[in-house]
Amino acid sequence: MPDQATLSVLHASARERTVMRSLLNLAGSRDNKGGGWVVSEQPGGDLIIVDVDTPEGEQLWVTLGEQGRRPVAMTRRRDFGSELVLHKPLRSREFLDLLELIGRGSGKSQADPSQAAVEWQSWAASEDADSATLAEHLRRQTWTGPVILRYPQWPELVIDPGSGSWFYDGSIRALRPKMFAQVLPSTAGRPVSSTDLVTLVEGLGRRPLSELKWYAGLAQSRGRLHPDLVGEVDFMLTQVPGEAMDNERFAQLARLLIRAPVSIDELYHQSGETAENVATFLNACYTTGRLLLNRSARAAGF
Repeated sequence: MPDQATLSVLHASARERTVMRSLLNLAGSRDNKGGGWVVSEQPGGDLIIVDVDTPEGEQLWVTLGEQGRRPVAMTRRRDFGSELVLHKPLRSREFLDLLELIGRGSGKSQADPSQAAVEWQSWAASEDADSATLAEHLRRQTWTGPVILRYPQWPELVIDPGSGSWFYDGSIRALRPKMFAQVLPSTAGRPVSSTDLVTLVEGLGRRPLSELKWYAGLAQSRGRLHPDLVGEVDFMLTQVPGEAMDNERFAQLARLLIRAPVSIDELYHQSGETAENVATFLNACYTTGRLLLNRSARAAGF
């Protein structure tokens, strides 16, 4: 890391940035632990901290992750799914330890990260078999005919599995990540007739359903694996999701998975990616239905 690095603090309050500057000044004058960092309100720093307690901040955090960055999520939520989290209210030890960790990660003395052990965690499956995230409903093919998704706090989405399409009057990035992490009952998708479908989608852009599956899969639980993906299992892609190729880091993971079956640890070591990105990528691939799972591969020497 350079002698002076920039800490981009985005969507945070002026008070929180002031606290960070004060902590850095105190640490720098005491033992140089926090020395060398400059707090900025502009993006593009050596380290980015995003306040995700607003919809805009959470969306920016997701976008940066999709771009291959590694932003820190600053939040009051104790269960926020991120590899790097800074909890509110700010505490000096947590804040300075985080900077020290990042500094070690960029320093010459860092051990080879590919040798680090990773404990892959999954989220808890819903006890109600009829309820799941939108990604899970799409993967399970809960709705075999056209439906309109109507649920509190959600915009209306029209999904037509038969034609492999979905319809929405807006940008997919306007759909907040916490929506995709929300568990929905199957009744949230209300069946519509073919005649009503024509009326509903009039004037709306037609989009490939693979797009919705990919983004819903990415955001359903960032940093934690789908319960089906945990354990002694080898993975391989039957086909690379087109959406993955829009992100260089995901494209790299896709190229590794299309070649031959690998375990999640092998994928992590070979790619050099963060554990969070590997888990997020596998979740999305599983949602699209293009991820092969082989639980007997290890025993068979496959």
